[in-house]
Amino acid sequence: MIETTEGIVLHFNRYNDDSAIVDIFTQTRGSVQFLVRDRRRQRKPGLQTTLLRPLNIVELTFDFRPSASLQKMQELHIARCYASLPYDPLKETVALFLSEFLHNALRREVKNDRLYHYIIYSLEWFDVAREGLANFHIAFLVRLTYYLGIWPNIDLRRPPRFFDLRDGIGTETMPAHDAFLGEEETAMLPLFLRMTPRNMHSFRLNRVQRGRILEVLTTYYKLHVPEFRELRSLEVLREVLA
Repeated sequence: MIETTEGIVLHFNRYNDDSAIVDIFTQTRGSVQFLVRDRRRQRKPGLQTTLLRPLNIVELTFDFRPSASLQKMQELHIARCYASLPYDPLKETVALFLSEFLHNALRREVKNDRLYHYIIYSLEWFDVAREGLANFHIAFLVRLTYYLGIWPNIDLRRPPRFFDLRDGIGTETMPAHDAFLGEEETAMLPLFLRMTPRNMHSFRLNRVQRGRILEVLTTYYKLHVPEFRELRSLEVLREVLA
């Protein structure tokens, strides 16, 4: 069935000189893998390679076949143009990290309009924002848990003594495993769960604090998202935001 939809490019993997496999989170089908034909000439990237950069928002037409593991594109265009994200070194580094993170987190995600529009809104906001961006990836990943259905189950008004990362719940007794937050960090959890892109500039975090929050978030996703892999771009992000 031929259909046209919008999508967010998450991952581009060169298969050979003639083709690549591209993961796109589409508005109508959720996460879909495409086989893209795009011959490289004189070691320069082809047109489709340029269009399929991580986190590009594209419009694509394809013949969807439920039984096929790889779909084939018929048309591809940029749907929404960024003003600064591909050209700002900080934003580009954050974008590469988020594209790898989303590629892991959305690997099995089906159609989800609220999730799709949350990601689109966040990317467009990030693109036009000019300052106070060091906490954006943290704010984005915190809110993402809500749209993935893994929002921490905790009373923000009366935090418990501990937070069980494995079960995603607050508890008054120490869990019998080591995947939990202690009393001091649990007491701060309600504050960070209120972080959004619009208020993130008010969170004055140093390198150590920001690294610890990202470590906890990554651990939480690994525990709740099947097949969540190690992030190769994480160390690069840490260095840029140091």
